[in-house]
Amino acid sequence: MKPLLLFIKDQNARHNWLTVCEDECFEVESLAQLTQLLGSQSEQQLLFIQINDDVTVNNIIEFAKLGLGIVALSNTPNDAEGIRLFQNGVRGYANTFAAKPRIEQIISTVKAGSIWLGPSIMQAMFASLLQNKLPNNEWQKSLTDREIETTNLVLESMSNREIAEKLGITERTVKAHLRNVFEKLEVTDRLSLVLKIKNWS
Repeated sequence: MKPLLLFIKDQNARHNWLTVCEDECFEVESLAQLTQLLGSQSEQQLLFIQINDDVTVNNIIEFAKLGLGIVALSNTPNDAEGIRLFQNGVRGYANTFAAKPRIEQIISTVKAGSIWLGPSIMQAMFASLLQNKLPNNEWQKSLTDREIETTNLVLESMSNREIAEKLGITERTVKAHLRNVFEKLEVTDRLSLVLKIKNWS
């Protein structure tokens, strides 16, 4: 079976997603078919699924508990819904009606093992994390002083450009520091870095 399962009820949106991923996508026609497919899956798959009258956020959370890589698609994305889904294991949250270039980005990002979420949800999650007490500094042991500085600024929700200005270095150097941090702490992106440091799930 193709590695990407696509369950989108809206015809126009489904057409856009299929146009982008037609060689990799298997189109699911119904919730019953999806349940049957998931029961017989033999390998890890990604499921792009639209929240609608038949498929609720709770359904998607249950699918995520099966270990499936889920990207939830919403006609009207909002931060609260997105945060709830991420707290329950989804790998992405996006607008059902995303433009084709954005769909390409979403698919390639999630296939690479990273997560996909909008900037407003990222900011809301960071704000929530920053309200919590900082954990011990065990995570710092394997990092250089500059990597620790860079990571602390990531924890303050600074962009690469802002970090570069603050530390008086180039954005390229910031990216190099972050690559090293990601590798040493065994994470793939900024959000997973923050979640690991804050022990937040």
